[in-house]
Amino acid sequence: MLKIRERYNQMSKGDKRISDFVLENHDRLLGMTAADIAQASGVSSASVIRYVKKMGADGLDGFKLELAAFREQEEKKSEWRMADPILSDQDDLDMICKKMQARADTAYRDFFYQLDGDALKKAVSTVKKARKIYLLGLGSSYSAAYDLFHKLRRAGFDANCYQDLNMVTEFFNYTDHRDVVLAFSYSGQSKEILYSCQKAREQKAKVIAVTRKSDSPIKKLADICLNVPDLEDVQRVGAFESLQTSLMMGWLIYLGVIREDFRRIEIQLVKTRKMVEGLKEKLE
Repeated sequence: MLKIRERYNQMSKGDKRISDFVLENHDRLLGMTAADIAQASGVSSASVIRYVKKMGADGLDGFKLELAAFREQEEKKSEWRMADPILSDQDDLDMICKKMQARADTAYRDFFYQLDGDALKKAVSTVKKARKIYLLGLGSSYSAAYDLFHKLRRAGFDANCYQDLNMVTEFFNYTDHRDVVLAFSYSGQSKEILYSCQKAREQKAKVIAVTRKSDSPIKKLADICLNVPDLEDVQRVGAFESLQTSLMMGWLIYLGVIREDFRRIEIQLVKTRKMVEGLKEKLE
Protein backbone atom coordinates (compact mmCIF):
# COMPACT_ATOMS: atom_id res chain seq x y z
CA MET A 1 0.00 0.00 0.00
CA LEU A 2 2.89 2.38 0.75
CA LYS A 3 4.46 1.49 -2.60
CA ILE A 4 1.26 2.44 -4.40
CA ARG A 5 1.05 5.79 -2.61
CA GLU A 6 4.71 6.58 -3.24
CA ARG A 7 4.42 5.91 -6.98
CA TYR A 8 0.97 7.40 -7.45
CA ASN A 9 1.95 10.82 -8.84
CA GLN A 10 4.14 9.22 -11.52
CA MET A 11 1.49 6.74 -12.69
CA SER A 12 -0.51 6.85 -15.90
CA LYS A 13 -4.21 7.75 -15.71
CA GLY A 14 -5.17 4.09 -16.05
CA ASP A 15 -2.84 2.99 -13.26
CA LYS A 16 -4.15 5.79 -11.04
CA ARG A 17 -7.70 4.48 -11.55
CA ILE A 18 -6.62 1.02 -10.48
CA SER A 19 -4.69 2.46 -7.53
CA ASP A 20 -7.70 4.46 -6.37
CA PHE A 21 -9.82 1.31 -6.44
CA VAL A 22 -7.20 -0.80 -4.63
CA LEU A 23 -6.60 1.77 -1.89
CA GLU A 24 -10.29 2.28 -1.20
CA ASN A 25 -11.45 -1.33 -1.66
CA HIS A 26 -8.54 -3.58 -0.67
CA ASP A 27 -10.86 -5.68 1.48
CA ARG A 28 -13.25 -6.35 -1.45
CA LEU A 29 -10.51 -6.93 -4.00
CA LEU A 30 -9.43 -10.27 -2.52
CA GLY A 31 -12.44 -12.02 -4.02
CA MET A 32 -12.36 -10.29 -7.40
CA THR A 33 -11.00 -11.41 -10.77
CA ALA A 34 -8.90 -9.27 -13.10
CA ALA A 35 -12.05 -8.64 -15.15
CA ASP A 36 -13.96 -7.53 -12.03
CA ILE A 37 -11.21 -5.10 -11.06
CA ALA A 38 -10.93 -3.83 -14.61
CA GLN A 39 -14.65 -3.12 -14.83
CA ALA A 40 -14.71 -1.36 -11.46
CA SER A 41 -11.66 0.74 -12.38
CA GLY A 42 -12.70 1.56 -15.94
CA VAL A 43 -9.66 -0.11 -17.55
CA SER A 44 -8.93 -3.35 -19.40
CA SER A 45 -8.09 -6.71 -17.81
CA ALA A 46 -4.66 -6.55 -19.44
CA SER A 47 -4.04 -3.22 -17.72
CA VAL A 48 -4.77 -4.83 -14.36
CA ILE A 49 -2.27 -7.63 -14.99
CA ARG A 50 0.39 -5.15 -16.10
CA TYR A 51 -0.32 -3.05 -13.04
CA VAL A 52 0.21 -5.83 -10.48
CA LYS A 53 3.48 -6.75 -12.16
CA LYS A 54 4.63 -3.12 -11.97
CA MET A 55 3.93 -3.35 -8.25
CA GLY A 56 6.36 -6.27 -8.01
CA ALA A 57 3.91 -9.18 -7.85
CA ASP A 58 4.22 -12.28 -10.07
CA GLY A 59 0.53 -12.03 -10.91
CA LEU A 60 -2.86 -11.15 -9.51
CA ASP A 61 -2.81 -14.01 -6.99
CA GLY A 62 0.53 -12.85 -5.61
CA PHE A 63 -0.78 -9.29 -5.42
CA LYS A 64 -3.81 -10.52 -3.46
CA LEU A 65 -1.56 -12.37 -1.02
CA GLU A 66 0.29 -9.15 -0.28
CA LEU A 67 -3.01 -7.36 0.23
CA ALA A 68 -4.22 -10.12 2.55
CA ALA A 69 -1.06 -9.74 4.65
CA PHE A 70 -1.60 -5.97 4.77
CA ARG A 71 -5.21 -6.42 5.84
CA GLU A 72 -4.17 -8.77 8.65
CA GLN A 73 -1.62 -6.20 9.87
CA GLU A 74 -4.23 -3.43 9.78
CA GLU A 75 -6.68 -5.52 11.80
CA LYS A 76 -4.04 -6.23 14.43
CA LYS A 77 -3.07 -2.57 14.50
CA SER A 78 -6.73 -1.58 14.86
CA GLU A 79 -7.16 -3.92 17.81
CA TRP A 80 -4.07 -2.47 19.49
CA ARG A 81 -5.14 1.12 18.84
CA MET A 82 -8.58 0.56 20.32
CA ALA A 83 -7.00 -0.61 23.56
CA ASP A 84 -4.34 2.10 23.79
CA PRO A 85 -3.28 4.01 20.68
CA ILE A 86 -0.11 5.55 22.12
CA LEU A 87 1.36 3.67 25.04
CA SER A 88 2.01 0.20 26.29
CA ASP A 89 3.36 -0.78 29.70
CA GLN A 90 6.79 -1.61 28.30
CA ASP A 91 7.35 1.67 26.41
CA ASP A 92 10.24 3.88 27.45
CA LEU A 93 10.62 7.48 26.23
CA ASP A 94 12.74 6.43 23.23
CA MET A 95 10.01 4.04 22.09
CA ILE A 96 7.37 6.75 22.50
CA CYS A 97 9.46 9.06 20.30
CA LYS A 98 9.75 6.36 17.63
CA LYS A 99 6.00 5.71 17.72
CA MET A 100 5.18 9.39 17.39
CA GLN A 101 7.64 9.77 14.52
CA ALA A 102 6.00 6.87 12.70
CA ARG A 103 2.54 8.32 13.28
CA ALA A 104 3.60 11.78 12.09
CA ASP A 105 5.27 10.35 8.97
CA THR A 106 2.15 8.35 8.12
CA ALA A 107 -0.15 11.32 8.76
CA TYR A 108 1.68 13.72 6.46
CA ARG A 109 2.26 11.10 3.77
CA ASP A 110 -1.44 10.27 3.66
CA PHE A 111 -2.38 13.95 3.90
CA PHE A 112 -0.59 14.89 0.69
CA TYR A 113 -1.60 11.67 -1.06
CA GLN A 114 -5.31 12.33 -0.63
CA LEU A 115 -5.17 16.16 -0.84
CA ASP A 116 -7.76 17.51 -3.29
CA GLY A 117 -5.84 20.26 -5.07
CA ASP A 118 -8.90 21.63 -6.86
CA ALA A 119 -10.86 21.98 -3.62
CA LEU A 120 -7.88 23.69 -1.97
CA LYS A 121 -7.62 26.19 -4.85
CA LYS A 122 -11.33 26.99 -4.56
CA ALA A 123 -11.00 27.46 -0.80
CA VAL A 124 -7.99 29.76 -1.20
CA SER A 125 -9.79 31.85 -3.83
CA THR A 126 -12.92 32.07 -1.67
CA VAL A 127 -11.02 33.12 1.48
CA LYS A 128 -8.93 35.65 -0.42
CA LYS A 129 -12.02 37.41 -1.83
CA ALA A 130 -14.00 37.35 1.43
CA ARG A 131 -15.07 40.53 3.16
CA LYS A 132 -15.04 38.82 6.57
CA ILE A 133 -13.71 35.41 7.58
CA TYR A 134 -15.11 33.54 10.58
CA LEU A 135 -13.16 30.55 11.89
CA LEU A 136 -14.90 27.87 13.96
CA GLY A 137 -13.59 24.97 16.01
CA LEU A 138 -14.09 23.06 19.24
CA GLY A 139 -11.53 21.21 21.34
CA SER A 140 -8.37 20.44 19.42
CA SER A 141 -10.00 21.69 16.22
CA TYR A 142 -10.16 25.14 17.82
CA SER A 143 -6.35 25.12 17.97
CA ALA A 144 -6.19 24.71 14.19
CA ALA A 145 -8.88 27.37 13.68
CA TYR A 146 -7.14 29.85 15.99
CA ASP A 147 -3.76 29.27 14.38
CA LEU A 148 -5.15 30.15 10.94
CA PHE A 149 -7.07 33.12 12.40
CA HIS A 150 -3.86 34.57 13.86
CA LYS A 151 -1.96 34.18 10.60
CA LEU A 152 -4.73 35.76 8.52
CA ARG A 153 -5.20 38.61 11.00
CA ARG A 154 -1.47 39.44 10.96
CA ALA A 155 -1.61 39.51 7.17
CA GLY A 156 -4.34 42.14 7.29
CA PHE A 157 -7.46 40.05 6.64
CA ASP A 158 -10.67 40.70 8.58
CA ALA A 159 -10.63 37.33 10.34
CA ASN A 160 -12.58 36.47 13.50
CA CYS A 161 -12.30 33.52 15.88
CA TYR A 162 -14.09 33.01 19.20
CA GLN A 163 -14.24 30.12 21.63
CA ASP A 164 -17.80 31.12 22.45
CA LEU A 165 -19.80 29.78 19.49
CA ASN A 166 -22.95 31.37 20.88
CA MET A 167 -21.26 34.74 20.41
CA VAL A 168 -19.93 34.10 16.92
CA THR A 169 -23.30 32.74 15.75
CA GLU A 170 -24.93 35.97 16.91
CA PHE A 171 -22.56 37.87 14.63
CA PHE A 172 -23.73 35.83 11.65
CA ASN A 173 -26.75 38.15 11.65
CA TYR A 174 -24.49 40.61 9.82
CA THR A 175 -23.03 38.18 7.27
CA ASP A 176 -23.98 37.77 3.64
CA HIS A 177 -22.69 36.23 0.40
CA ARG A 178 -19.45 38.22 0.68
CA ASP A 179 -18.38 36.42 3.86
CA VAL A 180 -16.80 33.04 4.58
CA VAL A 181 -17.16 30.64 7.50
CA LEU A 182 -14.23 28.23 7.79
CA ALA A 183 -15.14 25.38 10.13
CA PHE A 184 -12.57 22.93 11.54
CA SER A 185 -14.26 19.75 12.78
CA TYR A 186 -12.44 16.42 12.59
CA SER A 187 -15.52 14.42 13.54
CA GLY A 188 -17.85 16.56 11.43
CA GLN A 189 -20.52 15.80 14.05
CA SER A 190 -20.25 18.55 16.69
CA LYS A 191 -23.73 20.02 17.12
CA GLU A 192 -22.46 23.51 17.88
CA ILE A 193 -20.38 23.62 14.69
CA LEU A 194 -23.20 22.17 12.59
CA TYR A 195 -25.69 24.68 13.97
CA SER A 196 -23.35 27.62 13.27
CA CYS A 197 -22.69 26.39 9.73
CA GLN A 198 -26.41 26.03 9.11
CA LYS A 199 -27.04 29.61 10.25
CA ALA A 200 -24.18 30.85 8.07
CA ARG A 201 -25.72 29.14 5.04
CA GLU A 202 -29.07 30.74 5.78
CA GLN A 203 -27.29 34.11 5.59
CA LYS A 204 -25.80 33.08 2.19
CA ALA A 205 -22.24 33.02 3.54
CA LYS A 206 -19.87 30.47 2.00
CA VAL A 207 -19.00 27.52 4.27
CA ILE A 208 -15.63 25.74 4.02
CA ALA A 209 -15.18 22.61 6.15
CA VAL A 210 -11.88 21.02 7.19
CA THR A 211 -12.84 17.51 8.30
CA ARG A 212 -11.94 13.85 8.04
CA LYS A 213 -12.46 11.99 4.79
CA SER A 214 -15.32 9.80 6.09
CA ASP A 215 -18.90 10.90 5.51
CA SER A 216 -20.26 13.21 8.20
CA PRO A 217 -23.09 15.75 8.62
CA ILE A 218 -20.83 18.77 8.08
CA LYS A 219 -20.15 17.73 4.49
CA LYS A 220 -23.80 18.32 3.62
CA LEU A 221 -23.50 21.92 4.85
CA ALA A 222 -20.18 22.82 3.25
CA ASP A 223 -19.79 24.57 -0.09
CA ILE A 224 -16.17 23.41 -0.14
CA CYS A 225 -14.88 20.39 1.79
CA LEU A 226 -11.17 19.96 2.56
CA ASN A 227 -10.47 16.42 3.73
CA VAL A 228 -7.77 15.35 6.16
CA PRO A 229 -6.84 11.65 6.57
CA ASP A 230 -9.20 9.55 8.65
CA LEU A 231 -6.44 8.06 10.83
CA GLU A 232 -7.94 8.41 14.30
CA ASP A 233 -11.16 7.26 15.89
CA VAL A 234 -13.52 10.06 16.86
CA GLN A 235 -13.32 8.71 20.42
CA ARG A 236 -9.56 8.88 21.02
CA VAL A 237 -7.05 9.34 23.81
CA GLY A 238 -5.68 12.49 22.20
CA ALA A 239 -5.79 14.37 18.90
CA PHE A 240 -2.41 13.75 17.30
CA GLU A 241 -2.61 13.07 13.56
CA SER A 242 -5.94 14.90 13.27
CA LEU A 243 -4.55 18.10 14.83
CA GLN A 244 -1.33 18.04 12.81
CA THR A 245 -3.09 17.50 9.49
CA SER A 246 -5.74 20.12 10.28
CA LEU A 247 -2.96 22.59 11.08
CA MET A 248 -1.28 21.67 7.79
CA MET A 249 -4.49 22.39 5.88
CA GLY A 250 -4.69 25.76 7.60
CA TRP A 251 -1.08 26.54 6.68
CA LEU A 252 -1.74 25.68 3.03
CA ILE A 253 -4.80 27.94 2.97
CA TYR A 254 -2.78 30.77 4.51
CA LEU A 255 0.18 30.43 2.14
CA GLY A 256 -2.16 30.18 -0.83
CA VAL A 257 -4.02 33.32 0.22
CA ILE A 258 -0.90 35.50 0.66
CA ARG A 259 1.05 34.05 -2.29
CA GLU A 260 0.18 36.56 -5.02
CA ASP A 261 0.47 39.61 -2.75
CA PHE A 262 3.34 38.42 -0.61
CA ARG A 263 5.62 41.45 -1.10
CA ARG A 264 3.06 43.83 0.37
CA ILE A 265 1.96 41.41 3.09
CA GLU A 266 5.56 40.72 4.09
CA ILE A 267 5.98 44.40 4.94
CA GLN A 268 2.90 44.23 7.17
CA LEU A 269 4.19 41.09 8.88
CA VAL A 270 7.44 42.86 9.71
CA LYS A 271 5.49 45.83 11.08
CA THR A 272 3.35 43.60 13.31
CA ARG A 273 6.50 41.96 14.62
CA LYS A 274 8.01 45.33 15.51
CA MET A 275 4.81 46.24 17.35
CA VAL A 276 5.52 43.61 20.02
CA GLU A 277 9.30 44.02 20.25
CA GLY A 278 8.85 46.02 23.45
CA LEU A 279 7.35 42.92 25.07
CA LYS A 280 10.54 40.93 24.52
CA GLU A 281 13.49 40.91 26.92
CA LYS A 282 16.60 41.90 24.99
CA LEU A 283 19.71 39.79 25.46
CA GLU A 284 22.76 41.59 26.80
